[in-house]
Amino acid sequence: MRILTATLRAVVAVALVVLTVRPGVANEQDGKPDRAAMRAKMLKRVDTNGDGKMSEDELAKARAEFAKRYGDFRKPANHRLEVVTFPQEVQDADSNMDKEALLYCPIEKPEGKIPLIVLLHGAGGTKKEGISSFKGNRDVRWVMTPANSKYVAKILVPHSRSLWDPASLNKMLDHLLSTNSDIDEDRVYCIGYSMGGKGTWEWAMSSPKRFAAIIPVAFIADLSKLKGMVDLPIWAMVGTADRRRAGSIPAMEKALKELGSTAVRTTIFEGANHGTTAAKAWAEEGLLDWLFVQSRKK
Repeated sequence: MRILTATLRAVVAVALVVLTVRPGVANEQDGKPDRAAMRAKMLKRVDTNGDGKMSEDELAKARAEFAKRYGDFRKPANHRLEVVTFPQEVQDADSNMDKEALLYCPIEKPEGKIPLIVLLHGAGGTKKEGISSFKGNRDVRWVMTPANSKYVAKILVPHSRSLWDPASLNKMLDHLLSTNSDIDEDRVYCIGYSMGGKGTWEWAMSSPKRFAAIIPVAFIADLSKLKGMVDLPIWAMVGTADRRRAGSIPAMEKALKELGSTAVRTTIFEGANHGTTAAKAWAEEGLLDWLFVQSRKK
């Protein structure tokens, strides 16, 4: 059967999306995901007639399977997408932070205030041109999967061209809270991977009373100012093959518990490297159940 160019493009798009949310195949030489092997694995799974090609019927089935598991990433389900433009004082605080951010707002929501999730991207995001590049990205899709539809929150996706700056993030959050009266200030959560994990950690370390809970993933923890974080619910994750980061997370947990923390927990993924840890973290059972019961301590 002849394969149309548009169909091929669609197949590649679906494949790339699936690969970002599921653990990949690691290259034995450098530990990085082997994209060719992962694409071949996906084709084998959806190529039902075994001809090595993707018919339109098989593509339709692949799309249906993806939508059933993860939702349609092109249509953010119960959320409408807004673009937030920060005032000049926020822009002046950090020239590396984009003047705009994405804000996913639930269409159907309960009465009263709802939580806010701030998603901080990793170093790969610094190379992207503008905030529009983050529409439907991996972290947003994870929160919006059908399995997570019972959780209702606003989701903020800012963009930085360099390391995250806690002072600038505070100004950003101040502006958002002042213009969104339906956000519950006692249920502000921050989640980040790699550079975003570092940003999440350092932001919470500088302003621990701003958050109800944080989920920093695959980062090196600064242990210099832990006393203020003793009561903050933290769920940190890392892979055992993630070089220096692998030892940093257990050391952080040990140090906090020695200070009396009962709110810190960690998950260590055996064999996972830096590139494969994110998918494992977002697939961690009970993660959002844990997050959404957290509320800021008075």
